[in-house]
Amino acid sequence: MEKKHITTREAAERLRVHARTIRKWIDVFEDYIHPEVNDRGHYIFSEEGFRRLAEIQTRLQKPNKSMRQVRQELIQEGKLEQPPAEGPEFLDDIDPDTKVAPFMSAEKAYRYMMDTVNAINDTLEELSGRMQRMEDQVINLYGALEKLENRMTTKNALYAPAKDVQSMFDEIRKMHEQLKAELRNVSFSQRLAAATESQFVPRKERKPRAARFFGIF
Repeated sequence: MEKKHITTREAAERLRVHARTIRKWIDVFEDYIHPEVNDRGHYIFSEEGFRRLAEIQTRLQKPNKSMRQVRQELIQEGKLEQPPAEGPEFLDDIDPDTKVAPFMSAEKAYRYMMDTVNAINDTLEELSGRMQRMEDQVINLYGALEKLENRMTTKNALYAPAKDVQSMFDEIRKMHEQLKAELRNVSFSQRLAAATESQFVPRKERKPRAARFFGIF
């Protein structure tokens, strides 16, 4: 039976962190996690590799614990070998904005970029689906309102059972709440997609690209 692996996205969902956080841990603890690379150039993890990711997360959750300190702990516990004297210095040189080590190889940088691009695509696909559901809910809401209006304008409106009218109002109220919830979800996804995209888009291009995608600016 083929050995099952865990993708970066699945690992992020299980640990409730962003995929960028997983990649940041890989940059620093690759020799402990031992991730593999699939045929698309993306990181994947064995169950043991994922367990080690979870261990790193637990260690980092302790107050004032840095990745450098966690790495030193692993070395002291014999779980990692002591690197050459010049090796650990890269941990102090990681760019605080990009979270990428300056010496990252071209291959690793490419995988990092592709993982992020895929994460952006996943977010945009989810956003598109939510917008479609929101459109369907708007149509249903208008349909319910039209149905209620027709009911209230008939010559027998004064004799319409109060229970029926109340039921229709409850249905409209429920649709309205669903629509508001979906709007909140769409707004959150839009902000998340824009924040993720901004890591790779030059500043002067960011607003026009967002405007072209959403068509609202």
